[in-house]
Amino acid sequence: MQTIRFDSKTKIDFSTVAALGNFDGVHNGHRVLIEKVVSRAKQLRIKSCIITFEPHTREVIQKSCVIKLTTTAEKLVLFENLGVDICAIIPFDENLAKMSKEEFQSEILQKKFNCAEFISGKNQRYGNKKCDNLQKSSHSCCGKNDFTDAVISLYGENNTIVSSTEIKKLLLAARVDEAVNLLGHPYLIMGTRIRGEHLGTVMGYPTLNFTSPSAMEKIVPPSGVYVAEVQYCGYSLKGCLYYGDCPTFGNRELHLEFFSLDEVISDPAVGGECALWLHRFIRRDVKFSSKEELIEQISADVEIIKRYFFKE
Repeated sequence: MQTIRFDSKTKIDFSTVAALGNFDGVHNGHRVLIEKVVSRAKQLRIKSCIITFEPHTREVIQKSCVIKLTTTAEKLVLFENLGVDICAIIPFDENLAKMSKEEFQSEILQKKFNCAEFISGKNQRYGNKKCDNLQKSSHSCCGKNDFTDAVISLYGENNTIVSSTEIKKLLLAARVDEAVNLLGHPYLIMGTRIRGEHLGTVMGYPTLNFTSPSAMEKIVPPSGVYVAEVQYCGYSLKGCLYYGDCPTFGNRELHLEFFSLDEVISDPAVGGECALWLHRFIRRDVKFSSKEELIEQISADVEIIKRYFFKE
């Protein structure tokens, strides 16, 4: 997938089918839209283009802090998994917020992204006037430069509208498996590999250590143990993910530790980014009275996670 950081020099020479939005979470509702863009581009034998914003539009328009489900780096991983050809990241500011819908279509979608077809959700709004979508039918032409504005319904499974707000509530309540059902994928956290203190190795459960995302920037579920996978450099490992500050050992900074059920052929490089995928919450973090008690609990956690992955 090609990533474009939009600026005044941006101009795509080939035709695209495009959609735009914050795409926070890249959840099931978003996936309906993105998959339509990808399939339509293939039908027309042109490129699919997903346009997203940085920062979140609400941070500029409402002057509010938005704690997100997905960082830009995480969106890129999720877009690529859905087969998107191009992701364009537009810096969102007050000047862009003042653009009318018609101006955005002409100056950005058509002139900059060579957009032959633009697909949006039925209730999606963009442009300063927040006017209704110009098209009510599924495919209708604006009559300008062969630009088509198509409107589709964005329903997830069981014909339900998926809400990023609802997903955030579920994650903060540790109802991760329910959140995963709405997302359509395990909850993604990008973590930077750091050196650990080798406490896991001493206890017989060697772990890969990662930085924790800031809870002021991204939704982070409660401290505890999770069914998870880690992906890096073409490797994908199943295992047990711990998020917390190691209270049994006198507390550390909040961080992530991953114990792999699979053979680790090559460790990710220290400082490298890895994708951590959370499937299910197992238990909350607690302080144990001894190292032996903690080892016993880790053993029980690992057995639960083995049954999850291998259906033992």
